[in-house]
Amino acid sequence: MQKKLIALAIAGLASAPVFAQTNVTVYGVVDVTAESVAAKGGDAPEIDRRTRVTSNSSLIGFRGTEDLGNGLKALFQIESGFNADGTGTSTLATRDTFVGLTGGFGTLQLGKVSSIMRAAGAKVDFNPAATGIGFQAATYGTIAGVVTPTDVRLNNAVMYTTPSFSGLIGQVTYSAGEKRVSPDVNGGEGINAQSYQFAGAYENGPVYVSAGYALYKDLQVAGFGGNAAGVSDDMKNTRVAAKYSFPTNTTVSALYDRAKYEQSEAGFDTDIKRNAWMVGVEQKFAGNQAVYLQYARSQELKGDACDFDACDNTDFAQWTLGYTYSLSKRTMVKAYYTRLNNERNSDVDFYLSGVGSGGFVGAGQDPNGFGVGLRHSF
Repeated sequence: MQKKLIALAIAGLASAPVFAQTNVTVYGVVDVTAESVAAKGGDAPEIDRRTRVTSNSSLIGFRGTEDLGNGLKALFQIESGFNADGTGTSTLATRDTFVGLTGGFGTLQLGKVSSIMRAAGAKVDFNPAATGIGFQAATYGTIAGVVTPTDVRLNNAVMYTTPSFSGLIGQVTYSAGEKRVSPDVNGGEGINAQSYQFAGAYENGPVYVSAGYALYKDLQVAGFGGNAAGVSDDMKNTRVAAKYSFPTNTTVSALYDRAKYEQSEAGFDTDIKRNAWMVGVEQKFAGNQAVYLQYARSQELKGDACDFDACDNTDFAQWTLGYTYSLSKRTMVKAYYTRLNNERNSDVDFYLSGVGSGGFVGAGQDPNGFGVGLRHSF
């Protein structure tokens, strides 16, 4: 009998840390649409219209906090994306995954994170959860067809966010690229991959405004040749976003983004840059229905790399018209049409679930698509 009591006592001690966890939540989203997509125009062979079923950022996650006393809390999150349409593969911790501390000093997080600058795109986009082919980050989240890091979760990151001062917060994020090559080894420029972001946001009632600046060192972007031996490459990004909701249930939004990519090789420097912007409006009806319209444009590329008219007709635009009907707080029906218009020397595809192969369509081709879907949160 005594041995049984001792065993129970040991088991109780071993399980104590589990019971110390004050709040653990399992959450997720299943978002699937039936779509019809195609790409026409330009000189490349047309991509004929086809029907497909697409999973749009479906996810499952676990988050929790532990009260450490004196206003200090530990927090964690493990979030994973999965393909609800049954295609591809799913891997643990593919989305925001971190451990941290929060208290009167603010919040410190370590892991894979989304910054204020990344969140700005989702804040001003009216597509449900800023996902699907209607999401317009292809304009402001790419440069010359290459995805910028601003709209991608940052790996190996340390992020500090200040306490909220009546809705105003500041944020500093550092991402360790964990790759360093000396000039002697690489035969040219030294490489030390890392990034920094400095941003702030104000959100109070009907108003949202944010602004940020990012510097990404030694990206080694294959699309620009930056991964060649002896080449160092950096990207600078500035973003401003805003949204305002009127008492009439009308919400307007806007975003401006400027990106500049620079290469250094054996004393020779070159750069390419672009400006992009987006505007949108949403009107809600009867509390559970909404119609929205968005337009975004990536302007023509500029810079040293554009000598001899190399960047002429590289601008493109996308617009999306959508409708949502909320069956409950957790379940939504949605329908949309979107079109991306490439100029003669632009070959950009939708940011998510592209029509072409490898994120590109033929130069001058215009991807378009319409669909209906169901989104459920739990």
